[in-house]
Amino acid sequence: MTALDQRGEGSGQGALKSETQYSGKVKDATIMIHSNFDFLDRPWWRTSFDERDVNHFVSSAKHHQQAILLVTNENDELFWKGYINLHRERYLFECISAENQFTPSFAQQLHRQIGDGLISNAGQYRTRYVMAAQDNFVYMRPDLIENKMEELFRQCREKFERTDLQLEEAIKYGACFLAYFLLIHPFINGNGRVVRLLLSYLLSRFTAVPLSLYIGTKTRDIYLQCLREAQRYQESFKPSALATFILECVYKTSYNICVVMDIDFQN
Repeated sequence: MTALDQRGEGSGQGALKSETQYSGKVKDATIMIHSNFDFLDRPWWRTSFDERDVNHFVSSAKHHQQAILLVTNENDELFWKGYINLHRERYLFECISAENQFTPSFAQQLHRQIGDGLISNAGQYRTRYVMAAQDNFVYMRPDLIENKMEELFRQCREKFERTDLQLEEAIKYGACFLAYFLLIHPFINGNGRVVRLLLSYLLSRFTAVPLSLYIGTKTRDIYLQCLREAQRYQESFKPSALATFILECVYKTSYNICVVMDIDFQN
């Protein structure tokens, strides 16, 4: 087996590929994190009779989160046990502390915790070429990973440090971050799990509870297709479908918490 036969996990990275097949190169984009694109009012995964638009999901999510904050606090043990039980099978077992610095080292730390005993060289960047699990192409060259990660996280910190940042724009930035992280594919395995936790961390300032990327039984298929759509923009990277999917997950997460924890959000 050659180095190029090493394949990554099938958690979504395969949907985002480099522009040149087998080269391991990616386009050197100056701007990776931006919000110069729109949400989809009528995404393809919703039924034709679902008339909810972007404004509905944004305003409802904010309303749910405010209702949650009014009746809970971070030390409410019963509430957090209820949350953990709700999402036990949906990747998020813990609430990420906002005290950490958002750097590539933070991503490596998460990977080390997630992959301890399961993934070889957990917490370390890969040093060999890898291919997508389901598609025939090579991810970014190993020697480019460190610099690309530094730049991606730097741009992300710059955007999320804005004091006037609102939920809608934060979700767009988060979609860009998620897509580019998976394109870089810094680890041999476990990239999808790490980036979903990082996304939850990024949006923790705007969400009352940690985010779960789950909207129903077809979540995985929708998620992968949104990543595939993100790669179609050659000159201008615009992950509109992915951002819309994340917005609906923010809404669904807060709505489920209100329902399960019997929180009144009608008033």
